[in-house]
Amino acid sequence: MSAELHIANALRLAHEDLEAAKLLHGADNRNDAYHAQQAAEKMLLAILTSEGIRAERRDSHRIDVLRDLLPEANPFKAQFARLTFLTVFATTYRYPKDAGRIPARAERDALEAALGKLQAILSDLAVHFGVEILASDRLPAATSAPPRT
Repeated sequence: MSAELHIANALRLAHEDLEAAKLLHGADNRNDAYHAQQAAEKMLLAILTSEGIRAERRDSHRIDVLRDLLPEANPFKAQFARLTFLTVFATTYRYPKDAGRIPARAERDALEAALGKLQAILSDLAVHFGVEILASDRLPAATSAPPRT
């Protein structure tokens, strides 16, 4: 698969996760944070693809680890700094704890801020890579060149 197609489709899937997060957030459903995390993960994987960096499978849900793989020259590295808290919502948060209790959900205000930031990042990435988010999954990005400051 070409890097351009991978980038485009990662951003398209991130868009769908972000839309799901917004809908679930509006319905006060705790799974909103999971989809926000998934959107962030897919955006980071698209950026890493442009950098020629392959993340280890074990690190794929770790927003902090994926972010740290980006070079300092990539402007999106700093933008994901306040979103690393989403990592916990990928796995352990979705299951009862050993004692049977359900983990606390994301703070509403923090998640609203994260959703806004994710939307802005997705828009910037779509412009940078030349991706039509709602287009066919067969349409690649216009470029796979990594973003630079």
